[in-house]
Amino acid sequence: MSVAEFAVPPVVKTITVGVAPARAFDAFAREIGRWWPLATHHLGSAKAAVDCLIEPQVGGRVFERDADGVETVWATVLAYEPPRRLAISWFVGKTPDLAQRVELNFTAEGSGTRVELTHSGWEVLGEAAQGTRDAYDKGWVAVFEQCYGNYANRLS
Repeated sequence: MSVAEFAVPPVVKTITVGVAPARAFDAFAREIGRWWPLATHHLGSAKAAVDCLIEPQVGGRVFERDADGVETVWATVLAYEPPRRLAISWFVGKTPDLAQRVELNFTAEGSGTRVELTHSGWEVLGEAAQGTRDAYDKGWVAVFEQCYGNYANRLS
């Protein structure tokens, strides 16, 4: 697969949650297994995943774990800077050389936090870039805006 010879715009999603940046960051990074829709969004064996985790350091893994303890890696942590920034090399279902970048920024806004997710680097997917980007544009609405947003807002 060759790198796309055209620019594919990033997916950008922004929500505001009713908790402080440190709590919003922890809800995303440390509690991902509590809100990620594992029943529908997992990769491993035929068994549904029972947990997903982000190891809290640069080079850490983002992975799912099934009921037998089998772990399937989704991404690698590029930046882990609580309470303001998390960046990961996202290659769910692909090899690391086809990774895109997902970056989250957490900014205080009033009594809550504006959380911005930017998913970029589509060009590495070559001809599949635009279609994959469009699928994630819809997918992040469900996973980030709804699942994470609803979870974080219940914490307030």
